[in-house]
Amino acid sequence: MIFWIVAAAMTAVVTLAIVWPLLRGKGGSADLAAEHDVEVYAAQLRELEGDRDRGAIAEAEAASARAEIGRRLLRASERAQASSAASGRSLGRPIALAASLFTAIAVPVLAFVLYHEVGDPKLPDQPLAFREQPKPQGDDFDLASLVQKAEARLKTNPEDGNGWEVLAPIYLRMNRPADAVTAYRKAIELNGPSASRFGGLGEAITETASGEVTDTAKAAFERALQLNPSYLPAKFFLALDASQEQRAGDAETRWSELISQSPKNAPWLQIAQAGLADAQQRLGKPAASASAPAAPAAGKPDESAGEGTDGFKGPDAAAMAAASEMSAGDRQSMIEGMVANLAARLKDNPDDVEGWKRLIRSYTVLGKTEEAKTALGEARRSFPADSAAAREIAAFADEIGLTTGAEATSR
Repeated sequence: MIFWIVAAAMTAVVTLAIVWPLLRGKGGSADLAAEHDVEVYAAQLRELEGDRDRGAIAEAEAASARAEIGRRLLRASERAQASSAASGRSLGRPIALAASLFTAIAVPVLAFVLYHEVGDPKLPDQPLAFREQPKPQGDDFDLASLVQKAEARLKTNPEDGNGWEVLAPIYLRMNRPADAVTAYRKAIELNGPSASRFGGLGEAITETASGEVTDTAKAAFERALQLNPSYLPAKFFLALDASQEQRAGDAETRWSELISQSPKNAPWLQIAQAGLADAQQRLGKPAASASAPAAPAAGKPDESAGEGTDGFKGPDAAAMAAASEMSAGDRQSMIEGMVANLAARLKDNPDDVEGWKRLIRSYTVLGKTEEAKTALGEARRSFPADSAAAREIAAFADEIGLTTGAEATSR
């Protein structure tokens, strides 16, 4: 709003600068100057006659001065008459007013039309230090600009399946899941079904639901596994769905299978281990040691990773494929969704020591220190101060270097 106020004020100033000369008219100042000179010289003649009548000046001197003032008066009178004639030939007052009105309307309209075409009020500031930086090269391109160009091409050629397929994962990285859903559906329609396309569609639908694996997303993931039973991203989201629906037995099976088949650097591995521990806790089983799968020997492919839809093998390729199918926003929303589910469960079952420890550690990993301190305080209030559970919670807090505000004050 401030921008438009400033723009309107600047337009008004420019318009006034253009209109003001038209309102004043041409030759007005020249007419006034010439008429003033005539009055001055006429007054000098009257004063000279008065001095002569009183005898303050000799007759010869009065005659010489009268002649000089008369010549100046004649020249001033001629200039006044010439200026009046020029003013009479200039535009009339109605025409000047019409021109002023037209200018006052045309200048703002043209300014705002031009700005609407080439301007952008939402464009961020560009400080001098930023503008002096070298232009990005190579992969450091303007992603938004490239997306706009791709969208423009797809408007003229909406049957370009490859264009939709390229654009869909970019929409996910740009946090535009609704657009990603549309792009994935178009890619499936035009290029045919594949595990990666249905997997991407399921991820986009999950993102639009704020991290919840809906029935529609679940169907997309199941279709992806029908096309490629080794497609790990789909297995991840189906395991997550089991955890969200509190199907502990199914979740344990799915998370265990995913962990055993995932390469050591899979982006979802930490979430999978936490999901497995949560499922085992619900089932009353001791939590298994959460460790990544062993790395394959150098130069040997990872057989558990399976073969992707594009014909590649090996742990590095599988990890790269998995990372390309999951955006950072997807992983973050999945983590926060699981943490929220754990927090809700602990409100109903506050006697779960291991659950409190997982919740506190999860908040710490996410960088939510205040939430971690709040969870620590709630955990301590859930157990008697002299109980073994309270001592275990306190030892855990010391281990990760977390203290509540009350402890910091007392220390």
